[in-house]
Amino acid sequence: MRSSQTTRWTTGMLLLALICCPRPASAQGITTPLEQEILTLLTNEISGQMIFNNEVMLAGAPWVREEGELTDTFYESQRIYDLVRSYGIETTRFVRHSSDRTFEYPLEGEFWIEEPQKRLVARIGADAALVARGSVTADVTGRLIYIPPLGSEEIDAMIAGESGNAYRGKIAIMWSHARGRIAEALDEAGVQAVISFGSRDRYLDPNQVVYSSGSYGMENLRLGFTVSWRQWSELLEDMEANREITVRCMARVEEYPDRFETIYSWIPGTEPDEKGVVFTAHLFEGYTKRGANDNMSGCVIQLEILRALSKLIADGTLPQPRRTIHFLWPNEISGTYEFIKQTPGFAERLSNNINMDMVGEALRMNNSWFTMSECPNHLPNYIDGLATSMMNYVWRTNDIVYLPGAPRGRPGGQYFPVPMMEKNGSLDAFRFFVHQATGGSDHLCFNNASVAVPGIEFFTWPDQWYHADTDTPDKSDPTQMKRVAFIGAASAWAAVNCTDDVLDGLVDVTSSFGYSRIAERELPRAFGYIEAATADDLGAAMARAVNLVRFAAQREIEALESIEDMYSGSVEATRLVRERIIQWYRYKYSLTDLMVEFAGVRAEGLGVSAPRQARQTRLEQEYSRIMPALHPDVAAKEFSLNSFGPYREYLETNPDALREIDFGSNAAARFVLNYVNGERSITLIRDSAAAETGEDISLEAVVSYLELLKEVGWIDW
Repeated sequence: MRSSQTTRWTTGMLLLALICCPRPASAQGITTPLEQEILTLLTNEISGQMIFNNEVMLAGAPWVREEGELTDTFYESQRIYDLVRSYGIETTRFVRHSSDRTFEYPLEGEFWIEEPQKRLVARIGADAALVARGSVTADVTGRLIYIPPLGSEEIDAMIAGESGNAYRGKIAIMWSHARGRIAEALDEAGVQAVISFGSRDRYLDPNQVVYSSGSYGMENLRLGFTVSWRQWSELLEDMEANREITVRCMARVEEYPDRFETIYSWIPGTEPDEKGVVFTAHLFEGYTKRGANDNMSGCVIQLEILRALSKLIADGTLPQPRRTIHFLWPNEISGTYEFIKQTPGFAERLSNNINMDMVGEALRMNNSWFTMSECPNHLPNYIDGLATSMMNYVWRTNDIVYLPGAPRGRPGGQYFPVPMMEKNGSLDAFRFFVHQATGGSDHLCFNNASVAVPGIEFFTWPDQWYHADTDTPDKSDPTQMKRVAFIGAASAWAAVNCTDDVLDGLVDVTSSFGYSRIAERELPRAFGYIEAATADDLGAAMARAVNLVRFAAQREIEALESIEDMYSGSVEATRLVRERIIQWYRYKYSLTDLMVEFAGVRAEGLGVSAPRQARQTRLEQEYSRIMPALHPDVAAKEFSLNSFGPYREYLETNPDALREIDFGSNAAARFVLNYVNGERSITLIRDSAAAETGEDISLEAVVSYLELLKEVGWIDW
């Protein structure tokens, strides 16, 4: 006979299964908040071929920029602006902001073999990635030598000047560009330039060259050149064969004042002062490196979303949306921050951000997947579930899914059920996956706790031509481009025109995404804490597990609550959302009970008494009533605590201040800072950071850290 503890455990598992079961999907297993009629309208209007054609126009090949681009207006900015206006869209601005920075640009660059037979190896007009960033204007000639990877003793000896004239006046081929102490050693030894190679996969594409950088512009070490693996390995073979080769490296690098150029367009909503959605796709990632996939693909896909939706609205096929859809084409990250800073109140008018970065490549050609980086845990939002439902729609209608009840295409073969393809595009099946939040692109700016706008990123990875001079339109796929534009347009439309008819489906997909996320991530971790516990630490393990599942359920509750930013506010809409939120609160309590019961099962196996849930301490109760928030002078104005003047001055005066706050790891402080939003108590901030990091974080440490931030003016309460 099973014990009563085991019986309760079984009952708890059954209850969990019932609560976790989302509402039934449609018969074909495809659920989105939008009616099929709207999905079909978007499919038919969006053109992957037009997207591809615009990409060719804007990034058909790298070129050496003319003086007018470097001092006045960049080609890409002007062309995007002109295209938007050519579509009849007058709600657009060319926004310019000055910068106190400068940028360096290589206007000339040539790499010659002078002896034994004169031959041009590479020239900047044809080899865009030749001159490594950090190089300066120079014209050097010298014998080519091979310098293998250097050990610390060899570096020290070269810096000490012990190498004599062995390297003086030479040009070295090396496995990587010189940086830091290696560059210092080469400069001291008299090396004039370094030739290295840059490649993502040197055997897949031996001719590609990745844009690179090094520590150059020193007294002797002036230049770094990057060539392909094929060219570099041939030079290395010559070195190994003891052939004497003299080479010449020449570059002209000029410095120019930097500035921010951002194209901003919008589709106005009938409720313009309420929260809308913003698309971002960066035009620039430096002015030397340019790529078709990274990121002209995101720019032109965003452009097509703007064109298609604007046309359908102008035709009367779609209504004017309730909320505004914003479109930004900025410098990556720095330009987005600058636009937010220079546009007071902009972030407050946004429900979420959809960032398009590297989204146009053919998946099969690149051995790649389409991916979505979801909103971070500190900014839960309905956009995760909404966008996932649209990706699932494209997958189920553009793949052969061998499952009962799966949609089928025409009889007599394996056809996509509802093909979304272009004549000149691939016939690839659509594949995607969703992963936890990452940075590295413009959604990072919105996910910054100072801006606090939930952001997702669409992405393809891996990318065999990432940051390489071979990132050209021949790798792109009009079919993929059409699908990505559809996913973005459909997701945004369901959000900004969230009528009561749309709301029911939006609540469903948001909730279903939450169930799946918890089942995949937090539940296994929580069970693992208890399963791995010993008799001595079972109570602590149970507490950690309970905190984790409560954190996870609260995240999904807040994702549902974010729908209230967009819905109509009618009695029926309010009832629908609140009922689902109440269901999730019950789920939260059930998950807590489940962890306690499982800890009891584990205790039975260990032969000890079942642990009890600890009550809040007096200190936890006290700090449950204090809600810190960002200082008004910081929110959407300052984006980096480490660059914040008063904070830096405080640490200079009190260098041991952070070390005295015992967080256990450097990551803990960052997570604590993320959860400060004026609505979470200090105790809840501690619990959230502990759940996300998996660490035991003391409340005293959190309080000390927040008091420090209050003293320097970053937060207030």
